[in-house]
Amino acid sequence: MHSVILTIHNGQRCYKDGKFLLERVLDGIIANTAGDYELLCMLDGCTDSSEEIVQKYAEAYKYINIKPIVTPDIFELRTNNTAFKAAMGDYVIVVQDDQIVTEYKWNIRMQKPFKAFDDVFAVTARTAHNWILNPRSIDFGNNDVDENRFCDIFEAVDHASGYPEQNVTTSRETFAVRGTANRGPLMMDLSDLKAVNYLDDKFAPCDMDDHDLMFRVHKQLGKVCGLYRVGIESDHSWSAAIQKGKPKWAYRSHFKNCRIFYERNKDILNERRIVENRKLV
Repeated sequence: MHSVILTIHNGQRCYKDGKFLLERVLDGIIANTAGDYELLCMLDGCTDSSEEIVQKYAEAYKYINIKPIVTPDIFELRTNNTAFKAAMGDYVIVVQDDQIVTEYKWNIRMQKPFKAFDDVFAVTARTAHNWILNPRSIDFGNNDVDENRFCDIFEAVDHASGYPEQNVTTSRETFAVRGTANRGPLMMDLSDLKAVNYLDDKFAPCDMDDHDLMFRVHKQLGKVCGLYRVGIESDHSWSAAIQKGKPKWAYRSHFKNCRIFYERNKDILNERRIVENRKLV
């Protein structure tokens, strides 16, 4: 069984064609998810009508196991961990509330790399890449924090992109293994996730926690992550964070977390530069 985890923060936005974005996201999941699955709707600190929207869908689609779970405003990392601990599936798939699934049987497709290879922990439909130390960094080796920009210690390289569609760089039948993989949609083996004790709360409230997870799984379990494309529609402007504007605490958190990530992984950063494109048929 698959546990689809939809993380929601004020999804009553981006009104189009008579529906809010959250409604269009739910429509996409319900229309395109196949097989045995549950849908955990994580309502994180919502102050709009998101909870009422989810309840409306739960009533309308009683044959689907839709589980609304309300949390205070604890942000994505802790909300995801709450969902992981409640999930009943063999695999969890994290979807964010600005991503509309457009491909039928997308969840079955995302499981293909797990079935084809025995060393897979996570599959993203968004982007996978490698981290290297940024040779032009002005932040490396000091403790200063700039509340108006992201920390520049790392540089993302060797991108394998499948989302948004205009940035696609891999074929549909390539599982592009890289050093790390980003959330949204992101499928993970729940037993492996439990084995490494989920996302690390030290990265709260946000940022770099998914990358830390990929590195911990590699070190502890010897497993890989990568990109395998599925049909997703999204737009940068749909993000709740973009609409509100990036707060200073988010930049502070990014500086903190980049430094934690570096201290933990400086021993394998260079050897973790993986570019391996595995063909699936």
